Amino acid sequence: MEELDPKYVSFLETWNGWIHNITFVFVGIAALITSFYLVRLLFKRDPKAKHDFINSNEINMFWYAMLSLTVAGGLYLNTVANTYVQEEVMHFIVRLFITASFATIFGLIFNSLIKVYYPFTVNKRLNRLRHQPRINPSNGNKLKLVSEDEEDQYMTDEMIEDEARAAIDYDVWLDEETGYTKIEKYDGSSLAVECPSCGYRTLRVIEEQILRSPTVDEEGELEEFLSCSYCGHKERKIVVTHRLRAKTA
Repeated sequence: MEELDPKYVSFLETWNGWIHNITFVFVGIAALITSFYLVRLLFKRDPKAKHDFINSNEINMFWYAMLSLTVAGGLYLNTVANTYVQEEVMHFIVRLFITASFATIFGLIFNSLIKVYYPFTVNKRLNRLRHQPRINPSNGNKLKLVSEDEEDQYMTDEMIEDEARAAIDYDVWLDEETGYTKIEKYDGSSLAVECPSCGYRTLRVIEEQILRSPTVDEEGELEEFLSCSYCGHKERKIVVTHRLRAKTA
C-alpha cells in the first residue's frame, strides 16, 4: 500500500473540520429563515393580513431555506469517503466535481418544486383564507361575502373602475344585521393561472392596455398580456369589463 502524504492528510483533516462547521452554519440559516417566517405568520390573526403575508413571502422564504439546505448538503458530501480521497489529490478533485454536480441537480429540482408545484398548495391555502368568515369587531357577528353582482353598491367609483380594469379585485363583507361593511383589496395581476403550454399554474398578467374605457352605458375592453414564468409561453387576450355605476343625485 502506498504511503500517505502527511501534509495532504493534515490538509484533509483541516478541510473536513471547516466544511463541517460551514455546513452547520447553512443548516442554521435554513432553520432561522423557517422559524422567522413561521413566528411572523403566527402573529397574523386577521385572515386578510395572513393571506397577504403568505402571498408575499412564503414561496421566497421557503426557496431561500431550501437553497441553504442544498448548499449544506453539498458541503457535507465533500467530507465523505475520506479513506478513498486520502489516496491521492485527484480523488479529492473528483469528489469536488461530483458533489458540486449533485448539489446543482438537487438545487434545480428544488427550484422546480418550489416555484412550479408548491404554488398550487399555496393558492389553495390563500383561497381558504380569502373565503374564511369575517367577524364584525363591534358585536362579533359573522359577515356575509357579498356576491359580485351586488358588491358595486358598497364600493366607490374608483374601486369599481379598478375592478373594471382587472388591476384590483375587491371583496365586500356585510353584516346584514347592522349594515357594517368591510372591503378587502387584492392585487388582481398577482394571481397566476394555468399555462396552456406547460400546464403549470405559472401564467401571469405582465401588462395591461385599455382599449375602451367603461362608461355608465357601455362596457369597456382591456387587452391583457400574459407570460409564463416557467416555460416562457406568451399570449394576450381581450377582457370585457363591467359598466360603471350611474351616480345618484
